[in-house]
Amino acid sequence: MLVTKEIEIDMGHRVPEHKSKCRSHHGHRYKIEVAVYGELITKKGSSEGMVIDFGDLKKIMMDVIDKQYDHSYTIYNKDNHINFFNVMKADGCKINVVEFIPTVENLAKHWFNLLDKKLKFKNIKLAYIRVWETPTSTAVCSIEETEEDF
Repeated sequence: MLVTKEIEIDMGHRVPEHKSKCRSHHGHRYKIEVAVYGELITKKGSSEGMVIDFGDLKKIMMDVIDKQYDHSYTIYNKDNHINFFNVMKADGCKINVVEFIPTVENLAKHWFNLLDKKLKFKNIKLAYIRVWETPTSTAVCSIEETEEDF
């Protein structure tokens, strides 16, 4: 059985060296869908008949993604603008410095890996993560895409 849950976050980024306007600093309202799968719980209790309680899945998504990335700026650690963001971070701004260019594809892969670790600990299998950068543009990451490093 496959079940999904969605959350939304607001986050800024840029794609250095990009040929168009994404090279400039900007932000998005990201929608993130996570799909997990497994057997239905047969043990009597509150979660009987479920793969995972939607509230429990949402809490994991909020802890792993929302808490760190919502209302933040994510920047590549080799971006030539990094010093400006280090100053902002030192001033208390929510800045995520990552080891990859923060495209929607790389963010989907990164968040997949973070969630997968957390869900495996709870014996839940992560099928995929779909990240909308705009209402019409998404990236989907599943286990096959995470086997290669950045």
